[in-house]
Amino acid sequence: MKTKLLFLCMVIGLLTWGCSSDDDTETESVTAGADARPSWQKPNYDLYEQTMTVDVLLQDALQGYASENDLMCATVRGEVRALTAPVKKVSGQWYFPLIVASNDAGVDILLSYYCDALHRIFTTAWTKFDASARPTGTGGIYEPVFTDIE
Repeated sequence: MKTKLLFLCMVIGLLTWGCSSDDDTETESVTAGADARPSWQKPNYDLYEQTMTVDVLLQDALQGYASENDLMCATVRGEVRALTAPVKKVSGQWYFPLIVASNDAGVDILLSYYCDALHRIFTTAWTKFDASARPTGTGGIYEPVFTDIE
């Protein structure tokens, strides 16, 4: 009888240990917010001497939430200098073709992404204005990080 009781305790202990959760293995998800759709307006490109054209690929962690209702804007010194809706690539990934306007080279650009499905605006310090930047590429300015969730 003692052997059966000991065996039963061991089995229950193993089952309990095997069913416990491990915080390190849980996947994080992006949380929804309560941001209203922004009223960003396209800049008047005639007011600026230079433009920087870049296709920005949406971060992998946000791809599953993206839709045609999303927006991305670039701001310089608090002024909207680019605004666009997303385009879906043949591969199914969303990207934003941005044309950023400026009169000054090397100024800091903030990038903001409004996700309609999550009702959130994500903002990141993006890059410095460079009219000679290539329109397409990988990494860096072409794939900005809005959230640290992978």
